[in-house]
Amino acid sequence: MTFDINQLAFYYPMLVLGAAGFIILAMGIMRLKSIIYATVAMAAFIIAFFLILMEWYNLLPYIASQGMVFNGFGFYFAMLFLVASGFVTYPALKNIAARSEIFYAMLLFVTVGMLIAAFSYNLIVLFISFEAVSIGTYIIAGFHKTKRTLESATKYFFTGTVATAFIIFGLSYFYLSTGTFSLLGKIAISSTPDMLIALAFLIIGFGFKLAIFPMHQWAIDTYDGTENSVSSFLSTGSKLVAFLIMLKVFIAGFAGLDTYVYVFFAILAVATMTYANLAALSQNNLKRLLAYSSVAQAGYLILVFAVAGFAPGGQATNYAIAAGMLYSLVYIFMKGGAFLTMNVIKKERPTMNDISGLAKKSPGLALAFSVILLSLAGIPLTGGFLAKFFLFLSLVQGGLWWLAVVAILNSAISVFYYFRVMMFMYWREGSDDNSFDLSVSNKIPVYFSAVIVVVLFFIFGLFFTLLPYAGGVFGGI
Repeated sequence: MTFDINQLAFYYPMLVLGAAGFIILAMGIMRLKSIIYATVAMAAFIIAFFLILMEWYNLLPYIASQGMVFNGFGFYFAMLFLVASGFVTYPALKNIAARSEIFYAMLLFVTVGMLIAAFSYNLIVLFISFEAVSIGTYIIAGFHKTKRTLESATKYFFTGTVATAFIIFGLSYFYLSTGTFSLLGKIAISSTPDMLIALAFLIIGFGFKLAIFPMHQWAIDTYDGTENSVSSFLSTGSKLVAFLIMLKVFIAGFAGLDTYVYVFFAILAVATMTYANLAALSQNNLKRLLAYSSVAQAGYLILVFAVAGFAPGGQATNYAIAAGMLYSLVYIFMKGGAFLTMNVIKKERPTMNDISGLAKKSPGLALAFSVILLSLAGIPLTGGFLAKFFLFLSLVQGGLWWLAVVAILNSAISVFYYFRVMMFMYWREGSDDNSFDLSVSNKIPVYFSAVIVVVLFFIFGLFFTLLPYAGGVFGGI
């Protein structure tokens, strides 16, 4: 297959990010201020974002070359990844000082891997791009270099290595059964037992990456131990690229085993949502509470696969995929903003008591954080409510009433621990030694997140705008 020079334009965003990464590394020789590296990285993210946006609107047919498909589905997730990376660029300045050029270069290289994953429909390319993201995040996770951070990064690394082994094993059985690594077109399943083995191992491998119960414990320790901006990125960008690849692999790749996909993911979704929400109820450590909340959110996200397996190819499946796409957007600001709020607390391990009295010290910040928590709980007038509404609606449309009831009950449970945090902010007096870092740089990301999650609630049409692109999960237009 020859390469069409006209297709090069679709690779410009990746080239921009990669070039910016090398430029930052070269600039590191001059030992410039960290904010300069952050600004170069942010400029690259913005340029890449608008390049992708221009390509999306100018694109008529989709272009497939060597398993790369440039369609609306991929463009949407590519822009999400750029938003997730750009969102933590400046907040990371708080604790990333020594050799910050390496941090920002690595963030750019990780985002290149994410963009490749957004457009690829070849399992080998998806695997390599995903591992590039994983290796980069291993480095980012340990960048703060405290004993606690390095311990968390080590747990993350070893767990990721085990997950990689499961994924490789699953991909091997997938190839033995189908004779192809491509997810394009109708995949012929020649050996159901081999495909079931592939399905099981891939669910375990990606289950670790997405932090699905019972493959979730690494996420609790890692999110708790890493620097707040890193926790924000790992719980959003890194997790969403796993979700994207899972959409392609389990919906397009296992289209012939829909019943098994439904059973596996229905069980995992119920177990993940229920366990994480119940575990969060007893948490006093704020970051561990948010980590369990992140696991619960993963449980909501994988409801998409249950619907796709139970009602394959129907309107309910398209609704579920579109709802997952909308959920992914809201999730960046809900979860990312929640972790970045921890920058306000001058403690490595913030507890409930440490956030007491925040409403008196900074009413606006307490209100913004409350809005983010309400969005995570799925309360009306927030984007989290809208995303959950359409996701649960897809369950009802697909005939999965019982699963919709379980999901709604879990959302109700989550309200208790989110309101508990708010209670400490508003109705508990802060101790004398409790202090907050209320600098503008710490407040802006929280305010911005709160505004976005509220604005997204009023953009009802966004879901229906995304609906036509849901079918792109199969590599179509």
